[in-house]
Amino acid sequence: MDPKFLVYIDEAGDPGVKPKSTAERLWTDWFSLSAVVVRATRDLEVVDWVADMREAVRSHGTKGLHYRTLSESNRERVTRMLGRKPVRIFALASLKDTMRDHYNPVLGRANDKEFYNWCLRLLLERVTEWCYRKCLADNEPVAPAKIMFSERGGHDYQELRDYLTRLEAQTLTKTLVLKKRGLAPGIIFSSHCQVRPHADVAGLQLADIAASAVFQAACSVGNKHCLKPAQNLKPVFPKCARTKRIADFSLLRLPFAHQGTIPLEDRPIFEHFGYKFEKG
Repeated sequence: MDPKFLVYIDEAGDPGVKPKSTAERLWTDWFSLSAVVVRATRDLEVVDWVADMREAVRSHGTKGLHYRTLSESNRERVTRMLGRKPVRIFALASLKDTMRDHYNPVLGRANDKEFYNWCLRLLLERVTEWCYRKCLADNEPVAPAKIMFSERGGHDYQELRDYLTRLEAQTLTKTLVLKKRGLAPGIIFSSHCQVRPHADVAGLQLADIAASAVFQAACSVGNKHCLKPAQNLKPVFPKCARTKRIADFSLLRLPFAHQGTIPLEDRPIFEHFGYKFEKG
C-alpha cells in the first residue's frame, strides 16, 4: 500500500549517555529528537516550503538549510514559517544527566544505542497513534507512513530498522516488553524506512529546524538559548486525543515525572507547552 504520510526524523545534541567532563556537559546533556509529519500528497509542496525559507533567509548554498548556521532573527523567521504550514511536529527532549543513573528492572541500564532506540520508540508511539487516528477520522483504511531519517555518523541504521521491525511485531502479537504504549498497527514497515542525507530531502531540513529549536529552548546553559523559535512551532504540535494536551504527547520530556525532574532554568519551554512542575 502506498504511504499516506511522510515522517521526517532528525536530532539535535549528542545521543550518547556516557558521562562527560563538566565543560562538555554544558552542551551535551540535552538531546532532542523530532518528527515532522505531512501527508504524502504534499511531497512536492515541502520542497517549495524549504525553498521559500531559504529565500527568506538568503541561504543559497548547496548543502540545504541548517538551523545551526542561521542568525537568531532568521531562526525565528523559519520557525514562524514552519509553524503556519500543514504539518504536525512531534519532539522529545531528554536531559541525559538525569537519565544516566536510571535503572529499569526489565531493561537494565541504557547504553548509547539503547538510549537512542528508546527515545525513538517513545516518539514513534505518538506519531503512529496520530497517523492511525487520522486514517480513522478520514474514514479510510489504515495506511503506512514512509519514514526518513537524516543520515548521521555513529548510528547503525540496519540495527535501527531491525529494532523497528521487532517493535511492530511485538505490538501486533501483544508481546511488548514495556506494555504501556506500542506502535499503532499498520503504520510502520521496514520497507518504508529510509536513511537519506540532510541536504537531499527538504523534509529532513524541516525536522532539523524542529529538533534544533526544541534543543535551543531547553538547554538554558547554551550561549544561544532562546525560547521564541520553539514557541513559534506550538501551533503545529498536535494534542493527544484523550488528554487534549500537547504535554506528554507531541512534546515529550525525559525524565518522566516519576523518574526525576529538570532544573528550574530549563523548565519554561515545557511549561509553555503545558507541563506542570512541583514548586522547588
